Amino acid sequence: MTTAEERGRRAGSLAQKVILGFIAGGAAAIAVVEVVLLITRIASLLGDEAVTMAGVPLAEPMTPAFTEGLEAVASANYDSVTLTVVGLATAARVSLVAAAIIASLLSIAVCAVVAWLALRVFLGQPFVTSASWGIGVVAILAIVVGFVNPALLGVAHAEVAAQLGTDALPPFLVQFDPAPIAWGLALAVVGAAFEIGQRMQRDTEGLV
Repeated sequence: MTTAEERGRRAGSLAQKVILGFIAGGAAAIAVVEVVLLITRIASLLGDEAVTMAGVPLAEPMTPAFTEGLEAVASANYDSVTLTVVGLATAARVSLVAAAIIASLLSIAVCAVVAWLALRVFLGQPFVTSASWGIGVVAILAIVVGFVNPALLGVAHAEVAAQLGTDALPPFLVQFDPAPIAWGLALAVVGAAFEIGQRMQRDTEGLV
């Protein structure tokens, strides 16, 4: 190998390590920020007299007033509203706190796994048991978020509808988003692939 090729290889290796370090540090920083935001959100939900809830579904879609008379608008409606409720019921607060915790745990787990994988790639051994388990935990959390969070939000919205006593809000409505469930299933496959890679890595090291 010539000196120029050797220098190029070292430069590429150094650039890779810098990028991996940046990814690991960024993921860890985001996880810390997410923890702080979660604590702030929980304190607000449990302690504030007035609680703001976004995306509360309406029983019937409504047409925005400003679109009336606009010839370029063929149709327009909104099916949810943001409410700031004073004296929100305890059951609604608990449901919102549980939903916030589960969603934040997913974000924190993703950041932790990304940081750990970046470190393992930096060390040249990405296929380790902890990586497979970490990806598996994230997959489970994603599926839980897909199923449980909509139900928790549905309970909170139902409590608001009962508290306000208005027909404009449905008595109970759960809106499922299949995306987190699909991501969870995809991550489960990635975790299985890492488990296979771990076995191959052990076999290769045994032959050396």
